Amino acid sequence: MVVLLLFLFFSYSYSIDPQVSNNKRYVFILDASGSMSEKWDGKTRMAVAKEKLIQVLSGLPKDASVGLVAYGNRIAGCQSARLYHPIQRGGASVVSQKLATIVPAGSTPIAQTLQVVGEYLLNDQIETEIIFISDGVESCEGDPKSVLYNWRQSGKKFRLQILGIDIDPKGEEDLKRLSILGEGNYFPLKGPEDYDRSFRKIFSHLQTTETNGNFTNIPLTLPIDSSLPTTPNTGKIQIVNILPYEDGSENGYIVNYEYSATQPTEYMIQFYLYPADEKHRSFPIPPLRERRMGDLVSQKIELKLGKEGKGKFVVPLPPGKRMKSSLELWDMTGVPKIIALSEEKPIHDKSNFDRNEK
Repeated sequence: MVVLLLFLFFSYSYSIDPQVSNNKRYVFILDASGSMSEKWDGKTRMAVAKEKLIQVLSGLPKDASVGLVAYGNRIAGCQSARLYHPIQRGGASVVSQKLATIVPAGSTPIAQTLQVVGEYLLNDQIETEIIFISDGVESCEGDPKSVLYNWRQSGKKFRLQILGIDIDPKGEEDLKRLSILGEGNYFPLKGPEDYDRSFRKIFSHLQTTETNGNFTNIPLTLPIDSSLPTTPNTGKIQIVNILPYEDGSENGYIVNYEYSATQPTEYMIQFYLYPADEKHRSFPIPPLRERRMGDLVSQKIELKLGKEGKGKFVVPLPPGKRMKSSLELWDMTGVPKIIALSEEKPIHDKSNFDRNEK
């Protein structure tokens, strides 16, 4: 009877479809904060990270379920974490395509990013391998350890692998603690070659083709995601006028704007307010890039749907201040990207406005 049971057990085990039993869930978290634009062995940290990730993605099994989360990517503030691709079986090529358009700029909200991963990508049924690449630690007063603890308490199944790019000793200790809480490992990256050693350990369960210790099988061209527009989206945005207002003891301005674009999709309008004199002591605004966060006095955001529209921002101003303002138009399809920048417009307090009108 025992022999019969053993025979039935092994017969059942080997009858499982290998494509199903080998399917894994992977979530890649990419740090796209401003520091990822720093040079690292002749390239930027971001350029190296993208190159290595695309190599790994190209070597995953075709049935692997892959998702992508990133923070920064030119989105200001501590709420920049975005789900750029949900976990999708066979999604490695689409994730590679979306990686290509990510640009480093912004803060490092690790706790908020992990909350996005936990809410949208983890479950209590199948373990998810999280591969997190970062060159810094939490900069937004969040508590990543608490997020991981709550995941465990709620029954989420996951393992967290962290690759730290040139992190200082104190930062490494912080990231090591996170990897331990996540039942994974911390891999210090002191040079680009450390990526390959780290990925070999993380993906040791896969028989990825290697040559001279490096991941190969890099696709020369990436498949086109049919859900994304095939023609580039272009747009315009302008400040139509700036009008003073009074509301009791509060004085300020109403900034009216309008925009247009070639595709009927979702857009984000970002409004920036900064000192007029500060610009002379700072860097100019690069083409289609956000102003340095240290210069900002105020930032506001509106979301719009449709290829053209208008709106307004209400801006309270302290008296005696000379300010300038500008707007950015972002296409929110796929990976958010800026497609237009307005001209700078001056904003003064009401007494200056009255004198200028005379």
